[in-house]
Amino acid sequence: MKRKENDVGGFDAFIANLSLLLDGLNGQAATLARLLTACHDKILDDADLKDRMTLIDELYAHADTEHHVAARFAELVADRVHEYEAATVVVPYSSQAQVLAFLMAERGVKQKDLSDIVNQSAVSEILGGKRKMTVAQIKRFAAFFAVPAEVFLRGVD
Repeated sequence: MKRKENDVGGFDAFIANLSLLLDGLNGQAATLARLLTACHDKILDDADLKDRMTLIDELYAHADTEHHVAARFAELVADRVHEYEAATVVVPYSSQAQVLAFLMAERGVKQKDLSDIVNQSAVSEILGGKRKMTVAQIKRFAAFFAVPAEVFLRGVD
């Protein structure tokens, strides 16, 4: 094939530097393949889960905002983690009393701090398992503790 005399657009320079460009990309191709696989493929086992969690940490370490491309990739990997945990992690049964006691202890909340939701004797009865929460109370407890209302519904027959 005959070459034109004029190198329009620097094609000769591009060809001359192509091998350097490809050598640089070759090392990054494996990293990109790992990242795309982690974003797409299901987690196989706990060892794979541990690797994905490490990758999420690495990605967030490079992100300076939630809109940074590394943070977006971390969210995709986190979606795979969520799917795996939803399918494999068994959440033990907890009664309303156990959930309420746990949240109160974890956050240093006293019974009197819940007086806007229910009176102190009702809190005692709920904690003692003598009383179930009403739907309205569940909603208010959930809002107070900033948790989904479903955490209090797991203990309801």
